[in-house]
Amino acid sequence: MNIDIKHKHAGHIIVIEGHAFKADDRGQWNLTDIWRTLRLPNGKAPAQWRTKQAKRMEAMQNLHSSNGTGSRATKRAAIAYAAWVSSEFEDMVFDAFEAILEIPEVALAVANKMASLGKDHSAGIVKRMSFNDKCDWKAVKRGPQNQSAAAKAYRRQQAEWERLASQARRNIARTGM
Repeated sequence: MNIDIKHKHAGHIIVIEGHAFKADDRGQWNLTDIWRTLRLPNGKAPAQWRTKQAKRMEAMQNLHSSNGTGSRATKRAAIAYAAWVSSEFEDMVFDAFEAILEIPEVALAVANKMASLGKDHSAGIVKRMSFNDKCDWKAVKRGPQNQSAAAKAYRRQQAEWERLASQARRNIARTGM
C-alpha cells in the first residue's frame, strides 16, 4: 500500500525578483536554487549559514541540508535564511510569501485551515484582510438600499460582533469576573 501525503505548502509558488520558486511535496523550497538563481553573494550561500538560528531551524525540522540537492527549507526557515542574507532580501522573501495570501480564494482557504487548527484569532484577521480587499467601501457609506451585497454582509457582520460583545459583557457582569 502506497500512501501519498503532501504537505500543505506542496506546490506553492513564490516569486522573488521575477523568478518563480516552487515548493516540493514536503512543502520546502530549495534555498540553494534561490541563492544561485538570484546570484546572491558567495558568502551568503545556504551552506555558509551556520548561525544559532540555522541550527535551531535544523533541530525543528524546518531546514534540511544535503550535499547533492542543496538546502531545503520550510517557509519559516526560508524567511530566517533571507534575514541572514540581508534585511532587504528578508523583505522580498516575506513579501513573496504574503503575495500568496493576496489571492482571495487562497486567503479564505488559509483562514479556514487556521480556524480548524484552533487559531481563531489569526483566522479572523486573515478573513477581515480578505474582506477588506474585496469590499466596495464607497458602497458602505451609501444608504442601505443602495449598498452592494458585500457592504450589506459587512454591516450584518459588524452587528453580529456587537451583539456577541454585548452578550459577553452581560455574562461577565452577571458572574462578577
